[in-house]
Amino acid sequence: MRQKIALWCLCFLALPAFSAEKSTQFVFESEEPFSHYLVRAKEYLTANKRWINADDKARELAAVMPFELLPDPALCEGSNDIGILLSHGLSDSPFSMRDPAYALQKACYHVRVVLLPGHGTKADDLLSVSRDDWRMTFRNAADQFRKEVDVLYVGGFSTGGALAAEYAWEHESSVAGTVLFSPVFKVNSSIDWLSPWLALVKDWLDHYPSDDFAKYASIPLPAIAEVYKLSKEVRHLVLENPKRLPVFITLSEDDQTVDSSVTEKVFKKGMIGSKSQMVMYSKGQMSANTDRIKIFNANWPELNILGLSHMAVHGNPENTYYGAMGEYRICGWYLSDELLYDECRTDKVNWFGESSDDLFVKSPHAARVSWNPNFNVLMEEVAFFIKANANNR
Repeated sequence: MRQKIALWCLCFLALPAFSAEKSTQFVFESEEPFSHYLVRAKEYLTANKRWINADDKARELAAVMPFELLPDPALCEGSNDIGILLSHGLSDSPFSMRDPAYALQKACYHVRVVLLPGHGTKADDLLSVSRDDWRMTFRNAADQFRKEVDVLYVGGFSTGGALAAEYAWEHESSVAGTVLFSPVFKVNSSIDWLSPWLALVKDWLDHYPSDDFAKYASIPLPAIAEVYKLSKEVRHLVLENPKRLPVFITLSEDDQTVDSSVTEKVFKKGMIGSKSQMVMYSKGQMSANTDRIKIFNANWPELNILGLSHMAVHGNPENTYYGAMGEYRICGWYLSDELLYDECRTDKVNWFGESSDDLFVKSPHAARVSWNPNFNVLMEEVAFFIKANANNR
């Protein structure tokens, strides 16, 4: 099967490319105040976003806007000014960082979330984006933030996690640590290396319109190729330069987007500090603790959940959009089959998880889980990690 997929992909090398014209990306400018960045972002997104519901523009705009959360001075009096910069992943928006951001604000931390170039508008804007555009935004935002807080952490989800790890490795003396949610150090595919070649001749493998105002339904090949290159570069950076910088990683062993085994290798061999921690969710392993790794069993039949997806690890079950009772259900697996898509979205007793044969035995139209029943416990551990290591700065 793997050979057939590779041959199928190679056949595209004979096809002509239909590349978009190079466009100027919206980035966080050097030494730019965050307040000014927010004003520019609102103007840019308002002018360029493809609206899902034109009658609900205010809500859709708020979902994709970068944002800042300040600790409540009445509840956090006397605490150090500890900041954490977060970034979303490929095809996502700052909305995907809301749950951890609010949890960290509640724990008395100052949180900023950036918008990566090519995101928040329409998937076509990813055709001309580069990993250096993403790096520029993350680097400039972090450089500015560290001038304003006593202690800085950097973090993010998926591609955002790779950017945070890279920044931390290159600015070890400037950050107290990093918090990574399902970071991408390798795409979960044996033929990911083909993506840069395919991107030279073809823009899309599929291109579905999105009905989700916070996330793109399809990703163009050039952007996938940029993630492949970024993840490879950051993986080598960490493995070739092991550091004791405190790192908190949380991920799903069953992740079908990133290769969790590679993430575990990067953690064990490159993130060697005794204060670094990994929290892994697994549908197959029993809950257990070792020196630096904690495993949670993610088989919850009482909740109709079999394993956590790539995007679920940092999702709050109480999120009104993506949560357990939220209005939007992730059924992108069935975009090419309207009947299955509708059944997935409407089945009141559906099963949820990450794509697997075991899951589809439970339900032929199972949905992708987008929340973590263990979210509150996880964020308590993240908050404790931040506080413990900030005190040592």
